[in-house]
Formats: sequence, C-alpha cells, structure tokens
Amino acid sequence: MLVPARYPTTSHYSVEVSGWDESEGFFVEKCELEWNEQSGKHVVLRRMLPEGTHVFVRLLQPMSAERSYPVPYEAHSASSRPDGHYQFQLIAVRPRLKEAGPTQP
Repeated sequence: MLVPARYPTTSHYSVEVSGWDESEGFFVEKCELEWNEQSGKHVVLRRMLPEGTHVFVRLLQPMSAERSYPVPYEAHSASSRPDGHYQFQLIAVRPRLKEAGPTQP
C-alpha cells in the first residue's frame, strides 16, 4: 500500500508584534506571521531585536467583533534580508515555575 507523501503546511496570518527593540524603544508593528509545521513561526520586522527578546504577538482579525489577546514569544535567529528588514523565529514563552524556598508556617 502506498502512503501519500506529506508536505509541510505553511499558513500566513496578519499579526501585530510589540515589544522593545535593541535601542530599548517600545514598538508596535503590523506584519505577517508565517507558520510552517517543520520550521515553526517566523515574522519579518523593520527593526533589529536582541537575541531572545520577548515580544507580544496579537492576531489581527478584521472580520471578528472580539479583540484577540497578545501571546508572548522569544525572538531568535535574526537574519537580515536584502530589503533591510530582519527575519526572526518565534519560540513560545513558557511560564516560570516558582523556585522551592523555605516553607512558611
């Protein structure tokens, strides 16, 4: 029996990315998020961000009555593009676990 070849699915979403850039200035930028099953989530921004910078990504839903909430990510693996923009891979931020300390009575 032949199994059909599985091709990675890539989806594109309009998003708003916000956070602090390398000059520590707050920014909000609309762009497109590319989501690929193999390579993960990527955005292209007009500004450079330090490696591991926390950014917030909010899905823009023009036809929805409800506003979506921003989701935190870390921006990694910046690469510059010929157009002067920068591409980043987004890695989900996980909540920090509380460190075990002395117990309180």
